[in-house]
Amino acid sequence: MGFIGFALKGNYKRHYNNLKKVSQKTGKSTVLMFIDTAVSALVFKSGLQDYLNYEFYNKSFSERKTYATIGYQNKFYELAANVKYAPFFSNKVNFHKNFSEFTKREFVSYDDGFSKVKDFISNHKEFVRKPISGLGGQDVVKLASSDVKDMKTFYEKLKEENCLLEELVVQDAEWSKLNPNSINTLRIVTKCIGGKSEILFAVARIGAGKTIADNFHQGGVGVKINTAKGILEGEAIDKEGNVSKETSVTHVKVNGYKIPYWKEIKKMVNKAAKVNDNVNIIGWDVAISKDGPLIIEGNRGPGMDLVQVLYKRGVKPDLEKVKKEIIAYQRGR
Repeated sequence: MGFIGFALKGNYKRHYNNLKKVSQKTGKSTVLMFIDTAVSALVFKSGLQDYLNYEFYNKSFSERKTYATIGYQNKFYELAANVKYAPFFSNKVNFHKNFSEFTKREFVSYDDGFSKVKDFISNHKEFVRKPISGLGGQDVVKLASSDVKDMKTFYEKLKEENCLLEELVVQDAEWSKLNPNSINTLRIVTKCIGGKSEILFAVARIGAGKTIADNFHQGGVGVKINTAKGILEGEAIDKEGNVSKETSVTHVKVNGYKIPYWKEIKKMVNKAAKVNDNVNIIGWDVAISKDGPLIIEGNRGPGMDLVQVLYKRGVKPDLEKVKKEIIAYQRGR
């Protein structure tokens, strides 16, 4: 079908169109960048989104090889985040039970029965409905008890859609100033090897609209965290690469903004990382409530796209060091 025909198929068509936009900004040839995308995929195991997220079109091969691409991450997590432990984290009911010390909020699922679901709704004027299994903040909905007109129908739909209900997090007043409409979470990546944990990377995610989810892939923005000082550092960046010095909803300057309860947050995630150290790398989504920090969920094998975009560098050397530590520990047992 020829090169252009190949470029216009499926995800490649979307990628080709995205490269056209890059071409308009940079003056680089769309066709040559498309070829370069294929070369990067072969050499660095990068995906289409990797090429755009990390601006590989502006980077040398020596720079590109420092990035943890999607292909590299998949292989790395075979070692650092064994898939057999996936249900321990990804199933939200399991997660609540396994990490109840850190989640700090009530929940109920359809498996608890109709009467418990009914009691939960009666006791909470507002709550959150989310899929028991799901990623990226998708299908997370804030509801009011008054929205439930027919309890039986609501329960059956909860069962049909495999969802649970959670107590609504009331966000810390200072942290809410970044965007009061969303729960603005921190993504903190920890490593834990042999019962010893530490923070590798940390970023903040701030909602950009009126939905409760702040997720970077749902229209939110990200900001790097200075882990030593407990402050936001640099500028806010969205998935399209747009940069801003302030939040879009409340126009608060992000650089230097202090994170409430930072010492408590660090202590919490390092302790949580030790609950199941068969998984060496976990990305914790942390909310800051009016009563202090809590964990929304833990991601086994977290994606490194947001981290690398906000850190403005590749983290493959960091992960290679972790890999050597894991192998050395396993051999020494």
